[in-house]
Parts: sequence; structure tokens; C-alpha cells
Amino acid sequence: MDSKLAHHTSFFHPPRSFLSILEEDKDLSVPASTKLGCTLGPQTRSVEVLEQLLTAGMTVARFDFSWGSMDYHQETLDNLRVAMRNTKRLCCTMLDTMGPEIIVLNRPEAPISLNAGQTLTLTCNKSASASANVLPISYPSLAGTGLAPGSQVFVGQYLFTGSETSSVYLTVQEVRGDEAVCTCNNSCVLEGLALTVHISNMRNEAPILADTDIAAIRQWGSVNKIDYVSVSFTRGAADVAVVRQLLDSAGLNQTRIMAKIENMEGLINSAEIMEAADAVLLSRGNLGICLDAEKMFLAQKKLLRACNLAGKPVMVTRVVDTMTDAPRPTRAEATDVANLVLDGADGILLGSETFRGKYPVQTVQTVLAICKQAELCFDNQSYYRSLMEYFGCYTLHPNLGKREALASSAVRAAAKINAALIIVFTVTGQTARLVAKYKPASPILTVVCPDIKSDGLKWTLMGEVQARQCLLYRGVLPIMADPDFSLPGGAILDYAISYAKQVGMVKSGDKVVVSQCPRTGYSEVMEEAGVVKLITVDDHVLPSMMRANHPLFVIGSMDPMPKCD
Repeated sequence: MDSKLAHHTSFFHPPRSFLSILEEDKDLSVPASTKLGCTLGPQTRSVEVLEQLLTAGMTVARFDFSWGSMDYHQETLDNLRVAMRNTKRLCCTMLDTMGPEIIVLNRPEAPISLNAGQTLTLTCNKSASASANVLPISYPSLAGTGLAPGSQVFVGQYLFTGSETSSVYLTVQEVRGDEAVCTCNNSCVLEGLALTVHISNMRNEAPILADTDIAAIRQWGSVNKIDYVSVSFTRGAADVAVVRQLLDSAGLNQTRIMAKIENMEGLINSAEIMEAADAVLLSRGNLGICLDAEKMFLAQKKLLRACNLAGKPVMVTRVVDTMTDAPRPTRAEATDVANLVLDGADGILLGSETFRGKYPVQTVQTVLAICKQAELCFDNQSYYRSLMEYFGCYTLHPNLGKREALASSAVRAAAKINAALIIVFTVTGQTARLVAKYKPASPILTVVCPDIKSDGLKWTLMGEVQARQCLLYRGVLPIMADPDFSLPGGAILDYAISYAKQVGMVKSGDKVVVSQCPRTGYSEVMEEAGVVKLITVDDHVLPSMMRANHPLFVIGSMDPMPKCD
């Protein structure tokens, strides 16, 4: 990574005064720009709860195949689709792989109690039964792992928080072939849906996709046209290529890849991973086991900055673990969430808080409320200048490329005229991603225009998947245009503005920046340069088709127009 990554201005713009902190927030028409994902589980799979999560601001639903059957996850997804129809809100779907994760096998029904100072043996013998003396693990052999006397091992329940008493830290005393004799550093009771094993500084040679992952992608993912696959324990660009090949062979060529950085190898190779993947997830839980506590913030800030410069959306895990069991976060957790926003995170992914937590909906509301406050203090112009200085330009420049130069120009224009809204027309979602890269203060209403592609054998309609995928981009509010391509020229922009007025994003007299293609109104459709338009919202009445409830816009992240049949 370039040395410039570590040298950037603070993007915190302080409030006017301490008294202003106590003022009631007035503008609630636009939701938080920061995106929020929820790991769905036993506490969050009913239609009722999913509706509440969507209304509270969930934009990404994570289906973790480290546990649970395809039938179980299918039922949850079916419920999510019902909830989306009922609330008229889009939600991006993410299949999270198990990958080369190591788990404890052959567990008894009862919890396993361990005492500090006792001896515990880890074994690769898959026929052994788990007990207080022996834990069989799913890894084939300890040879070549680097495990040696003094190595640290962590065993804890799936989506551990670190505060529960169901995790144990081990120190290896002796390695005998495929067995490691360890000492327990703390007392605990091992319990939970699954027990995961993390060996510090281990090079995991297992395939990036487990057999169960391959089956899940080919069957469950293919049938459901999943939006993202989150690749656990990504070690390098080669792992991303393996997943891409599988997705293409499974007919999921529109599905994008989110690489999870959660071990030392992934952190070291993060530059090539970032280039190969479509998005990045900083998994602080697992990475925190491999990395010294005092080094975690350095890795976090450097990775977030690198993703920001590359224009790759980046999400972060492990933020309000306390809310798994409590209705409020700690002060440290609340500050952590705000700092993630100020450091440029596009989104936050909740784990145990929504998977097994007691307050899932309240957690979503709380985290997004913190994000909204942090966004009000985010110095968007300093951030914009930092990116332009990094690229060494303030105008059209070869380092940016034509499309990105237009995106940066749209953001600059919005700042100059204090625009209430940026409207972007897109087919693939790439223009929206590039505008979002510069993190403007104005929300980005993204009109996703359907397009038909052919590979010579079949036709594919693009649009719906791309709209949901835009829900990973900070500040982007995607809506879908009607597939009716006979709409008169310019009408689609009129309807976009009318929609924005209807949901309270703009009012008469507000300035709006529009990024579109001059001939079709659709950016990305034509190869010629697009244009940036500056318009003022007037007081004209809604167009006739809008007044007749014409379904130009399909479900979006805010109250939408009726969905077309």
C-alpha cells in the first residue's frame, strides 16, 4: 500500500458548541447514510421481526452457512421477501461461507465445563468425542500449521463477543503429531450452536470453500440469485478467483464478492484482495485474536483508508457486543461506532446482536442513530480534497478515468451549490459506487435502469440485483425504474424528482445535481461522455402518470411507488 494511506487529515468537523449537542434533531426525512447489515438467526427470522428490522434501517441480510441447513435459511429468506413486500423496502442478500473455519466436532448435548489450569488436548482424530479432556477439530492435520509450544489458541461459541463465559484461551504446551496438549488460561462453559477454533498466526491450507459452501452456492445461492457472497478467511486474490469461477459456473455472474479480512495472511495481502473483490469486510472478531490489541486500530484505519481510495465498499463487524444481552451499548462501543463512520466505513455488520441477541431491533435503531450523528460531524469537503490530492488532480485526469472524473465533478458541484440531493442514473451500479466513493454530504438517489444482456445463448434482465447491491454504498438510496423503455425523453428525471419530493428528500427551491447520459438519460448505457446537470426543484404539480399512481419506481429503501406487475 502507498505510504500516503497513513497520512490523511482528520475528517471530524466538531459541533458548534456543547449546548448544540443537546438540541433535538429536526431533519429525520433522510435516513443514515451508513449501511447496516444484520446476521439473521433464531431471534430474527420471523416476518414480524424482519419487518421491524427493515423499517429500522437494515439494508443487508446475512445468511451465515457456518451453521444451519439450506432449508432453514430458505425459510428465513422466504420470510424476508414477505417482509420486503409488506414494507416496500429493498434488502441486499448475502451468503456467508464457512470457508476453512475450524470447528469442534462430536459435541455432547450438555455444555463442556473447563477449569483454569487444567490440561486440554486438541486432536485431528474426527472419531473422538468432545469432552472436558479432548476436543476433536475439523482440521485434517496439525503438520505445517506452525503450531508449537507457546502458541495461543481460542475456542468459543459461534459469533463470540468476548464478554461471555463460553470461551476459553489456551496455551499450547506440547505438539504430538496431530494432537496439541494445551493449558486452559481461564474457566468457562463451552456452549452455543457451534464452537469455533482459532489458532494464532496459523497458515490455514484448507480450500477457501468447504464442500458445504460449494453445495450452498450451487443450490441455495443459484436458486435465490443471491446478491453477494461473503468469503470467509480470504487469504489472497487467488481465493477470490476460485469463488468467482464457481459463481459463474453456477449462473451467478451478477453476484458480487465480499472478501472477509480476518487473519494475518488476509491482512498482509489486503491490497491484492481489495483489487480482486467487489467489497471488503473487516472481521474484527477473528482478526482481533491474531493481532495484538494495541495494533488493531492501526490495521483498521489503514484498511478503511485503502478501501476508500480504491472506491471499494467496506463494512466492519463487532461494534456493540454488549447489546447482545443489554438494551444499551457501552460508551466505548458508541464512540467506536462513531469513529468507524468518521474513518470512512461504508457500513456496519451486526453479528451476535441480531443473531441471538435479546434486542435486535433496538440495536439497529441505536447503531444507526449513532451513525447519523457521526455523519453530521463528518467533514465531507476535507474528505473530498484528500482523495483529489491523493490522485493529484482537481479536474479530468488520466488517473481518474472519464467516468470517475464525472462522478467526482458531480460531488464537487453538489458541495459548491449546497445541493439537497444528487440523482444518479445507472445500469450496473458502478456510477453510483463512484459517486459514493467521494462521500458527499448530499444523499444519492440512484435510479437503476433495467438493461437486457445476451451471452449469445440467453437473455438476462439486469436491474433488480444491481439495485440491491447498491445498498452497500454509503449514502446511496436505490430505486428501480420501470422496464417500459418507451417513456418520453426526460420523463424519468421528472419522476425521480417527484419521487424525491414525495418522500421528503427535496422541496421546492432546493438545488439538485444530476448525473446522466445526454442522449438516453441512462448513464453507463452509451460510451460517450455523460453530463452533470444542475437543476432547481420547482413547484410544478406531479406529472399525470405520477398522479395516476404510475408504477415508475419499484420498491426502494424509503417508502416507494407501488411495484409494477
